[in-house]
Amino acid sequence: MKLTSPFMLLAIFSFVLLLFNFYFYLDGQGWKQKAESLEDENMQLNNTLEKTQTALEEEEELSESLGIELADTKIVLEKTNYSLNQCYDDLDDETELFEECTSQKKQLTDFISETVVALDNLTAELDEFQNQIADSMAWFTLNSNIENLSFRMKYLADKCTSGDEINAACIPFILVEEEGWGYKREQGDHLLSFEDMIRNNGGDCEDWSLYFKGVFNYIKKETRNEKSLISVVPSSAGNNFQIYQEWYYIDAAGKELGTTEDNMYVICYDSHCIVAITDEEIKNSSDIYKLRGSPALEPQDGRYMFTIGDIGMPDICEPEDCNYAIDIWIVITDDDIYDFHQNEEWVGYKDYYQTAGDYKEQIETIADLMEQAAQ
Repeated sequence: MKLTSPFMLLAIFSFVLLLFNFYFYLDGQGWKQKAESLEDENMQLNNTLEKTQTALEEEEELSESLGIELADTKIVLEKTNYSLNQCYDDLDDETELFEECTSQKKQLTDFISETVVALDNLTAELDEFQNQIADSMAWFTLNSNIENLSFRMKYLADKCTSGDEINAACIPFILVEEEGWGYKREQGDHLLSFEDMIRNNGGDCEDWSLYFKGVFNYIKKETRNEKSLISVVPSSAGNNFQIYQEWYYIDAAGKELGTTEDNMYVICYDSHCIVAITDEEIKNSSDIYKLRGSPALEPQDGRYMFTIGDIGMPDICEPEDCNYAIDIWIVITDDDIYDFHQNEEWVGYKDYYQTAGDYKEQIETIADLMEQAAQ
């Protein structure tokens, strides 16, 4: 057997060692590459971890924010829920209130309907009242002139005119002498129409005054030339005033009070009525004061009585200044009668008629509004 030399063994050992070194070198390179790869992966993982940590922190912050918002939202929700419950309660109250209002509206509608009917009835009553007032004014117009009486009554009136004069004393005298008229006291104080006076052969002071005014208006309307109205006044002894034919007032004279161009009105004071003549025209209650300064005469004998408003003589009543024992508180025109005593102011049928018309318009307006409200 051939023995290996030490050099050969050394060479083999060196070769084997070289192989091991080469193997370990190659294996080390693999592990190095693997380590480098792992290091890269580790770096990537670290980066991912850092990003994940950052994202996690952001998520935590968002979560905290969302938690706060959730808490706030919960509070708002609780408040909303409370408000909703309140709304339900309010709705229940409103429903009850609505039902109550509906019931009240029905009651109000029924009341309005009944009231409208009542207002319609009141309007009808005001219409009737106005008709009555119109009839009353028409009565005064009808009894303001004797032109529609018999020829006989107009003939007697014409007897008291001559030339350009009207003898005031003649008018009542001839009625007394030829027709048997006189002063007739009435049961209950009411005005007689001309026809009633003829049937009654006279009347009281206001009836005589109305008739005298009717005669004056008849002569005034029928006369083509102006005539003076002559009354009677006391005079010195020896003077006589002719009433009619052989009839005279002794110690008396005539006094002109006005003409047929003027207007005559009935005036009443201290339970007595006479007539006054004036160039003024009374159309409404505010015109009554125009009578101040007008002469007045007694229609039952033609005597001049006084001038309205002279010192110590009857004057026109004024608010808060009227002496009913002497002052004038009733005036009768050709279409109206004005009274002061009842109202402490002058009021005539025209005023009542106008007031009734105003009330009727107001009532009709209210009724229309109530009907609209009921719809």
